[in-house]
Amino acid sequence: MSGLKRNNSLIYFRDSDKILKNLLSMAQDELLSLFPTPVLIAQYPMPYDKELEFIRDLPCRRENKGGDAGNVIHYNRQSEDTFVLDKPELSNIRAFIQSKIYKFVTEIMNSDNELLITQSWINKSGKGESHHEHVHPNSMISGVWYPVISEQLPPIQFRSKAQRDVSLSTKKYNNFNSATFLLPMKAGELIIFPSNLTHSVPANQSETERISLSFNTWAKGSLGDINSLTYLPLDRCV
Repeated sequence: MSGLKRNNSLIYFRDSDKILKNLLSMAQDELLSLFPTPVLIAQYPMPYDKELEFIRDLPCRRENKGGDAGNVIHYNRQSEDTFVLDKPELSNIRAFIQSKIYKFVTEIMNSDNELLITQSWINKSGKGESHHEHVHPNSMISGVWYPVISEQLPPIQFRSKAQRDVSLSTKKYNNFNSATFLLPMKAGELIIFPSNLTHSVPANQSETERISLSFNTWAKGSLGDINSLTYLPLDRCV
């Protein structure tokens, strides 16, 4: 696999500054990492037993199959309710997620726009079920919260947007030569990323059901700037 994995034995994407320093430690050349992709990870700070019980009881769509007769693919199942964070039972989870969206927008993207959660849904993956590669259209940043995840369950996998027509042989993967990145998560962790970042989930090989909560966002009010002719008054578009 042409990519990195998040664990103790391989390079972390979070350590990109350390990688750059090591590469430059014996030289005066300057190496830049242009246009990096921001990915925020945060741990939910409280127990969530009641919320998990509510999530487990949410009805999901029936078995989701794809492929053809000779190669049947079993995809994960989504909740029938696609606005689960509107439920009062998940109000604490929503408040936590909204606070981290605010941090992503204001501190990382350095913007004063306000992003609100639009749709939100539960994903359940039993043994043999996977999630195909996809992006999230009509959304600015997306995220996933993991109430049930472990090292034995498949991680989320991201794919680089950079298209390589010619590939060099690779002795060791790093930020610059990897096409994919496997990101194992811990129970209670939240991950937020740009909605156009391609991601997927490999097939679950465990007997334990993998459960996650996904969401999309959109801006409140107006976007862009009047002077630069990029102004988009969203309140006029309804």
